[in-house]
Amino acid sequence: MDTHSLPTILAVDDEPANLLLLQRLLQREFRVICSPNGQAALAILGQTPIDVVLLDIMMPQMNGYQVLQAIREMPTVADIPVILISAMSDAKDVAQGLEIGANDYITKPIDPDVTTARIQTQVALKQLQDERKKVIQELQSAQTMKDNLLRIASHDLKGPLMNIQLVSSLFRRVEKDIPAAREWLDALESSVETMQTVIEDFLDTAAMNSSVVDINLEPVGVEKVVNNLVTLYHAHAEKKNIKIEVHPYDGCVMGDAARFQQALGNLVSNAVKYSPLHTTIRIWTDREGDTIQINVRDEGPGIPPAERSRLFTQFGKLSTRPTDGEHSTGLGLWIVKHMINLQGGEVGVDCPPEGGSIFWVQMQAA
Repeated sequence: MDTHSLPTILAVDDEPANLLLLQRLLQREFRVICSPNGQAALAILGQTPIDVVLLDIMMPQMNGYQVLQAIREMPTVADIPVILISAMSDAKDVAQGLEIGANDYITKPIDPDVTTARIQTQVALKQLQDERKKVIQELQSAQTMKDNLLRIASHDLKGPLMNIQLVSSLFRRVEKDIPAAREWLDALESSVETMQTVIEDFLDTAAMNSSVVDINLEPVGVEKVVNNLVTLYHAHAEKKNIKIEVHPYDGCVMGDAARFQQALGNLVSNAVKYSPLHTTIRIWTDREGDTIQINVRDEGPGIPPAERSRLFTQFGKLSTRPTDGEHSTGLGLWIVKHMINLQGGEVGVDCPPEGGSIFWVQMQAA
């Protein structure tokens, strides 16, 4: 029989007779490696794959408890099954070993059937644990590959989109000379905006799922961020004859400037998307104690009560649709929630009985 195909047991005992007994007892079903002391056992564990350690407690220089503690502090073998062996049967001794991290406990004189059965149990548990680790590593590897491919694909798409936008802006200069040019360019720019939204949402989702979002908290001026967003979404709102009304507030929140503006911008963008033509979006702040709440109110159809639980969930699309055919991935509010939570803030929505929606972000005041 090829002993290398058998589960490997490391027996640690300072008595040669005990090691010989264990070897003879176990050699038919296991590959047995013997060690006369704790230091040698730790060296073996650092070099040889072991399935179970049989560890005598009463040894000179380094007793079994100390060896067990050292094993649990070794990252590469910290979870290896350890069965303590000793002539001591006092409950306190058993408890001490289990508290340090022993998986089982055998008392002398050794019972061959009991010893074999307990080792087989620990070997089976380790095999299950190893399989679980392998599956987790494969899933993590697949997730990493997916995220990398997503980033590469998204990065490669951004260049062509920028070129399309550039060509579109150049054609705007001569659209008067070409019949139906404005209609074509409007359709082209709408498609580009849709693709950009999809790319940005999926990039943010990939970043958050892989926990690689960098957050740098610092005082962020609310009024400056709101003014930037009004400027950014003015053209889209104007196209739908929507007015953005701002009640300025001179205050600061503790946040990451870029991520805070991104999250709040998503709420403003949604308000423009879902607001009917010729309506008003209102943005204002409330301060209560050491928190500042930024509110974005629209005059849209509101959120059906049965669908409100889907808000801020991944791919949580609702029955209400954008009012001018704009695209939605169903990820925007989920991204907002995670971005704000990472900055120590909260997000929510109020649904006034008279209609419309008030989405808000609450942050710690700086």
